[in-house]
Amino acid sequence: MDKIGLGVAATFTAEPLGDALRFWLAELDIEGGVGFAPYDQVFPSLLDPGSVLGRAGAVAVLVRAEDLHGKLNGDAQGGTGELDAVATDLAAALRTSARASGTPHVLVVCPPSPEHGSPEAHARLAAGLVREFEGDRTVSVLTSAEPYEPGPEAVHDAFADRTGNVPYTERYFAALAAAVVRRLHAMTTPRPKVVAVDCDGTLWDGVVGEDGPGGVVIGPQRLEIWRELARQVAAGRLLCLCSKNEEKDVREVFARHPELPVGLDDVAALRIGWEAKSRALRSLAAELGLGLDSFVFLDDSPVECAEVRAGCPEALTLRLPADAAGAADFLRHCWPLDLTGVTEADRERTRRYQEERRREQARNEMSLADFFAALDLRVTITPAGPEHEGRAAQLAERTNQFNLSGTRLPDGGEKFVVDVRDRFGDYGIVGLTGVRVDGDTLRVGAFLLSCRALGRGVEHRMLAHLGALARERGLAWVALAFRPTERNQPARDFLATLPATVDPDGEAAAWYVLDAGAAAAVVHSPVPVEERAAGPAEITGATPAAVPAGWASVERIATRLTGADAILDAMRATRTVTEVAGASPVEAAVMRMWAELLDVAPASVGDGFFQLGGHSLRLVQFMARVRAEFGVELPFDTLYTTSFTVAEVAKVIEERQLADTGDEELAGLLDELAGLSDEEIDALLDSGNG
Repeated sequence: MDKIGLGVAATFTAEPLGDALRFWLAELDIEGGVGFAPYDQVFPSLLDPGSVLGRAGAVAVLVRAEDLHGKLNGDAQGGTGELDAVATDLAAALRTSARASGTPHVLVVCPPSPEHGSPEAHARLAAGLVREFEGDRTVSVLTSAEPYEPGPEAVHDAFADRTGNVPYTERYFAALAAAVVRRLHAMTTPRPKVVAVDCDGTLWDGVVGEDGPGGVVIGPQRLEIWRELARQVAAGRLLCLCSKNEEKDVREVFARHPELPVGLDDVAALRIGWEAKSRALRSLAAELGLGLDSFVFLDDSPVECAEVRAGCPEALTLRLPADAAGAADFLRHCWPLDLTGVTEADRERTRRYQEERRREQARNEMSLADFFAALDLRVTITPAGPEHEGRAAQLAERTNQFNLSGTRLPDGGEKFVVDVRDRFGDYGIVGLTGVRVDGDTLRVGAFLLSCRALGRGVEHRMLAHLGALARERGLAWVALAFRPTERNQPARDFLATLPATVDPDGEAAAWYVLDAGAAAAVVHSPVPVEERAAGPAEITGATPAAVPAGWASVERIATRLTGADAILDAMRATRTVTEVAGASPVEAAVMRMWAELLDVAPASVGDGFFQLGGHSLRLVQFMARVRAEFGVELPFDTLYTTSFTVAEVAKVIEERQLADTGDEELAGLLDELAGLSDEEIDALLDSGNG
């Protein structure tokens, strides 16, 4: 069976999402089409691996409380017990589908209809499902179309809902599609670890070197930029300042504004000076021990952005609009900055990098041996429990340098988490191992350690723990799975120091096998080696190979595709409408609607709706547009059983407009006559004006 890009299931007619979803797949250069499960077949489609959802690279499920609840008891307003039960069943079906397919799932709890829905039922269902999937990395829940949500008047389409169970307007379907794809993008695209920002024209209006620390202005819109940076820090992203200024001036601005949501204590590192910003970013990457591909750099200057893109092509460099309101709106629509699941380790990341800087200072003040003797390193290794799932999954996803097998979170077997602290502070959970027993061997399928704890002997204690575990269980050997990757040279270097034999296992993998006793006796012998192997292209001045950062697409989305109307305009711009000489205004409007709705645009007023690829759903959408634009309702039954042309349907619209106008005039006359006495009516008739 052919794979598709995105599978969609809904409790209502959701096919109007298709055009907007396909637009976004093309915008993001994602291959594969959009497939829809049969109408109102959410549960069977989730539980059937052969369904359109089972064959998709990603899944979107859209539900309304009134649709789910009404099926249980025939009453969309029924008791809360039944609603909680259906929420539990839906959560179980989503988990089954996500685990079976290994693909990301987005669940959207859509707004209730004004006529039949219950706001209370909607709120209860949404809250219950958000709780069900809190911290889940494979299923994410949306309860609105933010930040694309239009005003309340642009959400519901009662006519289309009544006619074809299409509950929302074209604008709201466009908003839903954007919100779904944006969330899937956040779930599947590597997230940046560092946000580096310029100061003048970015954090404040004015130039501190010219206006002085007291002369720069931080107005309400600039304050929104600071609030967004505060959210990034709270979610575990490292904030750095990278600006061409005098450092004392920048520090003075912070000192003058203690009310700001971000202070210098929240800044992981800064480069304030007059060197090229590309060099400054490389220096920051070296200090933090991170690759430039984990950086987002924000600046309002096109010249500075061009220089950084040329010198640091691995980083994502984004030019902010010059005006404060535009810059704040840009950040709200900057997809790479979207926040996904946040762990406690994320929240503590800035503090831990600051502690690491103090460790480096202490290390430079004494010999290496004295440093490790004074470090007071404490390593605690415990079985992984449910409370560790989020952090363990995050570690497995993000750890590249010291990841022996290059694998992600292993399935089955036992897992152990590694908590580390020393006299400078708490590293938190930084390591993970996954083991299983195979005969007389303890096979270690996962062995990984965060780069911030490398080189301190933690990896040696992890191996010693596994050796002791094997001996306790009467096993003779410990076997470490190794698969080389582009970035796990530190893991390879560690293995090279062990008294192990290598047992090849396929072309690119091997088992490093140690006697259990030898593994238990492994200790760390400090030697002056590089602790963070981020690669010479990332932390030295060497010129790397250019890596497309996708900045143009990010900027286009953040500046031009920020609302439902803008998205619809962009979609329509890709379609060609033929101008036909002599066509009436109504005929031209019908041709425009058909061009936007159908697979083939009409070329003449004689082209037929169904001949151009129309079907019942498209007919309902067309009728809804006619009703919104012209204020008339077309006869569905007549149109559906008739092959009608542009000219024919335009004539029906014009006739109905005239009829409605005549009805209004007659109604006005009757209202006028109702206010007259019999004598006044007789006088009008006698005068010939009746």
